[in-house]
Amino acid sequence: MGACGGKLTEEQLRNKRIETEMAKDKIVDESKIKILLLGAGESGKSTLFKQMKILFTALKNFTDDERESFVDVIHGNILSDMRAVITYAEEKGELAGDPNVEAIKKWEKRKRLRNEEKQILNSVWTNEVIVNIWENRGHVQVQDALEYYMDRIEQVCQPGYSPTNEDILRSRVRTTGVVQEKFQMGEARFEMYDVGGQRNERRKWIHSFENVTTVMFVAAVSEYNQYLYEDNNKHRQEEAVELFRQQLCSQWFLDVPFILFLNKKDLFREKLPKIPFKVTEGDEQRNIDFQGPECEMDRSPPYNTDGSDSSFENCYDAALEYLKDIYVSQQDDLPVARKAGIYTHFTNSTDSENVERIMNSCKDIILRIQLSKFGWVHNN
Repeated sequence: MGACGGKLTEEQLRNKRIETEMAKDKIVDESKIKILLLGAGESGKSTLFKQMKILFTALKNFTDDERESFVDVIHGNILSDMRAVITYAEEKGELAGDPNVEAIKKWEKRKRLRNEEKQILNSVWTNEVIVNIWENRGHVQVQDALEYYMDRIEQVCQPGYSPTNEDILRSRVRTTGVVQEKFQMGEARFEMYDVGGQRNERRKWIHSFENVTTVMFVAAVSEYNQYLYEDNNKHRQEEAVELFRQQLCSQWFLDVPFILFLNKKDLFREKLPKIPFKVTEGDEQRNIDFQGPECEMDRSPPYNTDGSDSSFENCYDAALEYLKDIYVSQQDDLPVARKAGIYTHFTNSTDSENVERIMNSCKDIILRIQLSKFGWVHNN
């Protein structure tokens, strides 16, 4: 029998409270601004994730313990990348008999660097063979940050070294699984999910796809001449474009807007006068339909890349627009119908001011889309 006088039993009241809480949780979950950070390995997306921690979390910085933990990461990055360059040189039959090279090869993989190691590292880094390989490292699996760290090797090897924010931003810890962080930008609260970009990590992405508000896809424009960590015959640029297209076609994202970060524009600016953007012959063909203008290799006098040389800036702008068009045009002939747009930004994820400015712009886009989703504004 039911409760007398229409009163609810204790069990019915408890069930009703549970149902009310579940309904509230559903509303909160559906209104949550959930950002999924995607991109191929080495694109710089995890650097962007670390920038968000600095700029938009309550702490707005790294703790002393976190900085201490990054010492091992940074020293490990330097050693592994230096070994990768050395190995490549030796495979080419170079660097034979250099005692400093032999010393580095004998060091432990997770060695803490000291002043004694600084001299050895500098000697190898300035070796003409290593300099040439570094300038033409398309097939060498190293981080671009090695040059930055070697420029700071004096500080990095000091006793009591505490990494700066930029040191940490440039460090590399390969993302495995899914990493979540909550951010606040003004009055808006976001949840961002960073997932591993290497091929063997992508199968895990699907667990992060539900109720996504926005996908932020990061692609490195500087990698036009570089090859995959997993496949040394596959261009990173080609892989990134294919991955972007796959995500545009995903059933999870057909009505989800994409914010495309064409990242590492600073490295792209450095590389463009030295490494041909367009190659039409041989095994290194790339960007064969680029119409230019192109940088003249070995130009004398060399280009000024500080923004003052209009001939270089024309080449730089044209190449960036070409890359942007490659990505954005992927939506033109998809086998499925997409209902959301693509918003594009050129970024340098190690530049805090650049990231903060662009993320505030993205915040406005995301909030407008979210309000439109609930019928509160018209998203024109």
